[in-house]
Amino acid sequence: MSFEFQRQGLVWMEYDGTFYRLHTEREVSFNQTFKQGNPEKRTLHSLNTLFEGSTITKANPANFDFTLFMLDEVSTHQHKPLDLLLNYNGNTFNTFNLYFVYSDYSPQVYYKIEKCVFTGGTFTVPRNGIMKVGLTGEGSRLTRIEGAFTGTDTNFDPSPTYAMSREFKVTVGSDSLDNILGASLEVQNEINWTANNTIQKGLLVTDASNTTYPENFSISKRNLGGSIQQYVSKSVNSSNSNVQTWQQDTTIRIQAGLSSLNYQLDLNMVDACSFTNRVTFGDVFTQNYDYRLTKSADLNTYFTY
Repeated sequence: MSFEFQRQGLVWMEYDGTFYRLHTEREVSFNQTFKQGNPEKRTLHSLNTLFEGSTITKANPANFDFTLFMLDEVSTHQHKPLDLLLNYNGNTFNTFNLYFVYSDYSPQVYYKIEKCVFTGGTFTVPRNGIMKVGLTGEGSRLTRIEGAFTGTDTNFDPSPTYAMSREFKVTVGSDSLDNILGASLEVQNEINWTANNTIQKGLLVTDASNTTYPENFSISKRNLGGSIQQYVSKSVNSSNSNVQTWQQDTTIRIQAGLSSLNYQLDLNMVDACSFTNRVTFGDVFTQNYDYRLTKSADLNTYFTY
């Protein structure tokens, strides 16, 4: 018996006619559910009909999530998903297709999610570790396909150099912070899918093959924020001057990479953030700068990767 094992899958993205094979962690999930109505069947003439009926005509948006490794690369081939997470195209986001390909089976199997959009990205920047981005999103329709996957990626690097935060620099206001433990940042795009159901479409649905799927969406809000962890040192002014305080309209800059001449991540939010500072008690005193972006702008203008 040939089961479909998650560990054998590959993640591909198709955008504007180009296929990208992505370097991701093995933990990948995706699903799509259907909306079910429960019409009452009990009447005065049938008091013993206690079970509700069922009407199924439309699907909810598909959901997916996976973790992307950040790489040291000149182009943004591997980081194309980050472009799509951050870039704001007029009043919407550009969409793409995702493929979860299981090539070791005969016949070959893959799952496809159409018209996808990223709803969140969590950047993990550890001290002297591999940088990753956890991506979540939604799409219009999920299908399972048996047959050869035809996508090709001539620019895929099977042995890449992973982005490491060996050199870590954080600036808050005019202070360059010492003794940094780590930093995190998260982007959230709040998406609302437009109802795609009408009386006419509902009447045409006879089985699962002609289910009504969501097609269009709108953006209601965006958020960017995160946290910076630092040791508190009595002798270092940049690590004790902001204890238990806050600021508005200040600069937050996070730089991390292989060296000071080769940063793989540079988030520079000039005079665009607020932060609150809180002390954490343990064997060693630490503090957290919890920050968020407060000025509207295209997020890609703040990021270099």
